[in-house]
Amino acid sequence: SAGQLGIGGANYGTSGQVLQSQGSSSAPQWATISGGVAKVAVRRYYGFVQYSSIGNAGFTEISEAYVDITPTSSSNYIKLGGLFCWEGSDTEDQYSFRWKRVITGGSTTSIDATQGAGNRPAVTYKTEGGAGGLICMQLSNIYDLPATTSSVRYYLEVFCDGANQTLYVNRTHADANDPRDERGASYFSAEEMNNSIFTYTNDT
Repeated sequence: SAGQLGIGGANYGTSGQVLQSQGSSSAPQWATISGGVAKVAVRRYYGFVQYSSIGNAGFTEISEAYVDITPTSSSNYIKLGGLFCWEGSDTEDQYSFRWKRVITGGSTTSIDATQGAGNRPAVTYKTEGGAGGLICMQLSNIYDLPATTSSVRYYLEVFCDGANQTLYVNRTHADANDPRDERGASYFSAEEMNNSIFTYTNDT
């Protein structure tokens, strides 16, 4: 519990507490502050890999594009983010990506997959990404409620308008030793948001 600062600083508080002012007429007190982020997991992938035979028949898992987190509360949302570096080989240039969630010992779910209907897949990010140079794509502002305290893996899937195409990760298709063929590193992050201060509104 919060304690008042004693004479000579005899009360030092406990781990995780901060000293809060109570105004000019009262002594400061130690108190536990609930922050907005309960936990953070970040994974950096700096290898180079390519995925062949991707196309428009369905989504393909990008097995190196993932992050793992074990939530501390089943009531907390997870904020996904990061930076994904890639280039594609499709002359049609249309690439779609979405996050997928796998709960250890539980279900596998595509984030916002219920938005799809018929032949229209639900996507999280869509961009032009043919063989025109390295794309550094921000993976931002996606929120998910896994409703578990088991380990969760979030990974990316890719869908391409063309057939039998290739996705190159952290490199261009040519990968020549030239400034026009930059290489990159990819980052994948998951932040657990403390539900005591976090408000999520879901509207149709």
